[in-house]
Amino acid sequence: MNRAVLALAAAALLLAAPARAHPPRPNLIILNVGDLFGGVINVEYERALTSWFGLTAGISVWTFRGIFAPPAEPTFTGISPEFGARFHFIRDAPGGLWLGPYVSAGYLFSRSDGGLARAWAWGVGAALGYNFIFGRHFTFQLGVGGGFTDYGDRLVWAPRLRLGLGAAF
Repeated sequence: MNRAVLALAAAALLLAAPARAHPPRPNLIILNVGDLFGGVINVEYERALTSWFGLTAGISVWTFRGIFAPPAEPTFTGISPEFGARFHFIRDAPGGLWLGPYVSAGYLFSRSDGGLARAWAWGVGAALGYNFIFGRHFTFQLGVGGGFTDYGDRLVWAPRLRLGLGAAF
């Protein structure tokens, strides 16, 4: 009887032990320096809701002509919040391989050729990437994506390079 109670207590202790050596880090903040190639400054936040799913919120500032913009196309100056979802594979969110769609809405301040069709824009897109979390906090993001943005007079496709530095906490 004593052995059975001792065995059940040991099994319960093993099953109740945490599976990770470090506490989970459900938050991630990234400065996406890869967006600078597109003329955009972008900071985003991700909150892991489950081990395979997270929500993102970010802010993009359109500032200058990026290398992806054709020379004949006008460029825009503006600000745009983005919201999205990420589905994580291989590792628990917010780390590892992810695939995620996003939507954005923006306010346009100016256009390089002077004529704005309207003061607001909207967009949709998707990206595929990998968040490498080193140690307890340092994060490096690598990925690709793209999306369509409607500036009022045209729908523009733009690729996005996901090359980010940040922290998990």
